Amino acid sequence: MKIRRGAGLGLLALAGMCAVAAITGRLYERPGGLAVVAELNSPWLLAALAAPALATGVALRSRRPGADKAVAALTGAGLLAALVVPLGLMAADTFPARQYDVTAPGGAGDPRRLVVERVSPLADPGWEVYVDQGPFPAARRWPLARYDDADWSKGILHAEWLTRDTIRLIDLDHRSHDIPLALDGRPLGGLDW
Repeated sequence: MKIRRGAGLGLLALAGMCAVAAITGRLYERPGGLAVVAELNSPWLLAALAAPALATGVALRSRRPGADKAVAALTGAGLLAALVVPLGLMAADTFPARQYDVTAPGGAGDPRRLVVERVSPLADPGWEVYVDQGPFPAARRWPLARYDDADWSKGILHAEWLTRDTIRLIDLDHRSHDIPLALDGRPLGGLDW
């Protein structure tokens, strides 16, 4: 009984941490902010984790006689949801799109990474292009561009570093866009489609 109630308390704490992470990610994601916080800005994913943890935690903490059946039903629903999400992702994008994660040349002391990443394949599909400056977990994120899948005229065909302070993005029309960077990693120019 004590183990069950302790596990319920742990699940309630997990649900609370997910809520705090979702709020923190939404409030503090900004250009030049911590990359860790930008990664936390996934409210759909955190809500999908928090809801079953909260419901199962409440059921485990309950002293009612039918709580065991509720826990079994919630666990089964959670396992089913865990199987449905990957299948939904595969159905939405049967051919995964290419992503780039390119380290800057000579960046051993202060690593910079140019990243082209597919984001939110279920809720709001699109792409983000950004530069992460510094080592984990103190890396700062500088966004360059974001575009939706619906806009077929926008897209990155290739991403590379020309020098330590200049990146080149080649769009779907085979036009190159050279973007200079400041010493702190901030882009000095924008991506002009």
